Amino acid sequence: MTTRATSPVLIGRHAEAAALAAAYRVAVAEAATFAVVAGEAGIGKSRLVREFTAGLEGARRVTGECLELGADQLPFAPFLAVLRRLRRDLGVEAMRELLPPGDLSLARWLPELGPAAVDLDPLQGRSRLFEELLTLLERLAADRPLVVVLEDLHWADPASVDLLAFLVRNLDQAGLLVICTYRSADVGATDPLRPVLADLARRPGQHFINPGPLSAAETAELLTGLLGTEPDRGLVARVHDRSDGNPLFVEALATDPADGTPAPLRDWLAAELAKLPDSARSVLRAAAVAGHVVPHALLVAVAGLTDADLEPALRELAEKQLLVVGSDGYAFRHSLLRDAVVDDVLPGEWQRLNARCAEAIAADRSLVAQPDAELAAHWEAAGERARALDAAWNAAAEAERSFAYEQQWRMLERVLSWWDEVPEPETRLGASRAAVRQQAAEACASAGAFERGITHATAALASAGQQALRARALATRGFLNRRVGRDGDADLEAALEVLPADAPVELRGRLLGSLAINASRWNGDPQQSAQYADEALRIGREHGLLGVQATALLASGRTAGLAGNSAEALRLFRSAGELAKAASYHYTALTALLSEAYTLMLSGDYAQAAVVAGEGRTLVYRVGQGRSRGADLAAVLAQALWLSGRWSEAREVIDDALAEDPPAAMAGVLLDQAAEIALAQGDLIAAQQAVDKSTPLLTTAAGRETLPVYAAAIHCRVALAQGDLVTADRILAEALADPAISGDPWSVLRAGAELQRRLADRPDQLASRRAELDALAGKSPTNRPALLAHRLTFTAELTGELAAWDAAVSAWREVAQPYQLALALFGTAESAVTAGQRVAAEERLRESAALVRELGAAALLDEIEQLSVRGRLDLAVPETPQPAVDRPFGLTSREIDVLRLLTAGRTNSQIGTELFISPSTAGVHVSRILAKLNVSRRTEAAAVAHRLALV
Repeated sequence: MTTRATSPVLIGRHAEAAALAAAYRVAVAEAATFAVVAGEAGIGKSRLVREFTAGLEGARRVTGECLELGADQLPFAPFLAVLRRLRRDLGVEAMRELLPPGDLSLARWLPELGPAAVDLDPLQGRSRLFEELLTLLERLAADRPLVVVLEDLHWADPASVDLLAFLVRNLDQAGLLVICTYRSADVGATDPLRPVLADLARRPGQHFINPGPLSAAETAELLTGLLGTEPDRGLVARVHDRSDGNPLFVEALATDPADGTPAPLRDWLAAELAKLPDSARSVLRAAAVAGHVVPHALLVAVAGLTDADLEPALRELAEKQLLVVGSDGYAFRHSLLRDAVVDDVLPGEWQRLNARCAEAIAADRSLVAQPDAELAAHWEAAGERARALDAAWNAAAEAERSFAYEQQWRMLERVLSWWDEVPEPETRLGASRAAVRQQAAEACASAGAFERGITHATAALASAGQQALRARALATRGFLNRRVGRDGDADLEAALEVLPADAPVELRGRLLGSLAINASRWNGDPQQSAQYADEALRIGREHGLLGVQATALLASGRTAGLAGNSAEALRLFRSAGELAKAASYHYTALTALLSEAYTLMLSGDYAQAAVVAGEGRTLVYRVGQGRSRGADLAAVLAQALWLSGRWSEAREVIDDALAEDPPAAMAGVLLDQAAEIALAQGDLIAAQQAVDKSTPLLTTAAGRETLPVYAAAIHCRVALAQGDLVTADRILAEALADPAISGDPWSVLRAGAELQRRLADRPDQLASRRAELDALAGKSPTNRPALLAHRLTFTAELTGELAAWDAAVSAWREVAQPYQLALALFGTAESAVTAGQRVAAEERLRESAALVRELGAAALLDEIEQLSVRGRLDLAVPETPQPAVDRPFGLTSREIDVLRLLTAGRTNSQIGTELFISPSTAGVHVSRILAKLNVSRRTEAAAVAHRLALV
């Protein structure tokens, strides 16, 4: 990985730069001003000041640095540096003219200034020196603005601190800004600099600036500058977490983002720790062993000290900001700092301190939030494998009860890693290795770690002795393979075959339910699904197994939905969800919500689909299934928002879901959704970046070289937008050859129709593709309004006939998809222009333009404007005088439409959906209506409308 040494641009710090700019304005316009920039090491103080001063035009800038050489060395070091740099800028003669006549005390610093003044009284000489420097700075500032930067004042020698205190009290000349930087952690209560800072704080007009850590978004921006390319979300999350937003740490980790600490950063941290006294380092090592956050009682036990002995070391560590003091304990300021301290612990000390920690937690489990997990880690580090195995097993069980499935499978993996190091582990735990592997596979399924779960299920299958366990492993592996896009039917069917007659009845019911769901797919066997579902439902009802009943109802609902019976499907999904919640079958309950939302979306009720999917998104976090079902629900929610024209909301949902690092297949789906939005908004670069990221995810997840059908359409359209017809044709050909094409045909068919128009000069390909497209369209479903609208639009795109386009427009008016309506209107206008019907073309083009402006569909708007130029069409809406009776109270025709819906009890979102405007625009119309009717509430507006028959 190649990186820059530092980012080419300053990231974030807008507020801090604005504060410096404000200080500069005050200094120039009113009087000398100080700006103090304080913060921890590496937070970017010097970079901030450098970037700010570099942008000042017309100002003289000079910097002096303090040196880390001890308090008694090089007195006045920063001011000496300032004076020498001024000499280089001004020349000796010009500098001499600015100073008082006669011998100078400053000549002791710069012999070029002439003979040094001889003072019998040292105090008088010191005073003269201070006055001469004051005079020089103020006279320079009187000529043009002067910015003096004093860096790293935490290392300032006592003489420099005295001179700074003198300047604070005496500088007054307008045009002078003094910027001071220091590390807040290195200036304790007794530091000589502290009173000077306090004096500054009491004076009006001074500026104190404290840069904080970078946000995750700013960390991503910094990494982009360092790496020269946009980093993946996993890298951003890892670096932001480990760096705590410190820019210096981010820069170091960008070159080595693995779990280790890069050598230069490790050496720097070690050097900082070496400055501590032995007692403080000893306490810090004990705290590092105990964890990132350490309760006071636990630290006392691990350090082996009394409170009285511990307190001085803790006070120093807190003052140095190495440890942050909380209500009942301490936390390391940076995880990287803790790593550096851990590296300093000797092996024997490491074992001893971990053993103390484990013993303390075992004696008082209330010391930590997760005692078993902590015990597993500490006993392992102490070399006590048997105790560690017991603790990890208990921690896994507790994690499962808390819905912390990721922690559960990680704990189970630790159990498996110690299996051969502990005598008779099966007897200790009461479970075989295969059973533990199966538990890990099931935990992975809930946590969304599907590939890892497949590995565990396969290993469990290889060593499982009991047939029931083999059946569970097969069922789990089959389920997981389905989740990653591969065929899992064979495993599920094999599981049913090997299931013994005396197997738990719940296992048989769950297996039958899974088979029913698999067979209820669009290309499955509905009769077989019904048989499995009926048998599972019978078992569930006979034995009171609510979860089994829920799974069976889910399968029946899916079959009903595919048959076009949406009302029955919704009823079954809701019943399944209620049963699953009652049985705490969280995955099934979420699947029921997902299925309900998807069915509502297919039925055209996008608003309610978004509500149901949002409810599911709330539930997933409570039950620990954010990665396994959260991304699925996010995809449906985003799709519902996209189709209803709420594009910015859809993009927020996608970004939130991607930030959670979903499984590859769902990440690919979300990226393709982002690409579709970006393409419509005219951002072709963002669309291409999204499909570039999604392609390897989707092909790997599906276990094949070609894209899944649902992704092919958007990838084809991105290629078309770039003018890459060869790639678009290849993608289309692969999609048409895919036997799964009938599962999601219309998006591909629409992309294919667009390609056909672009390939009009290549009749050899046109003929073959047209035949394939027509054949597929002839057998694709049209049993829903949106599907019929797609069918009519497909026909219009291929024929270009005005009547076909008018039919498509009429169909889309019945479906609340404003973007598709805008596309159809544009097609109608284009066809009308060709037919010489300019009036009809103008009407349709104006309506299309109004829709796309509301949506922000820049790509289509560009095409509309080009067509208006080519066809000499006027996009301006003519002002038609309205009779007074038609516009009572000065209401516009659009406000009358809004008032009609408001009177019917519609919300702003529902008004927006019906009128193809955003909820915020609907809210603006409602506010204007209330003002024109001179009422304050919607109910009053409705009453006025009814009383006066306004609607």
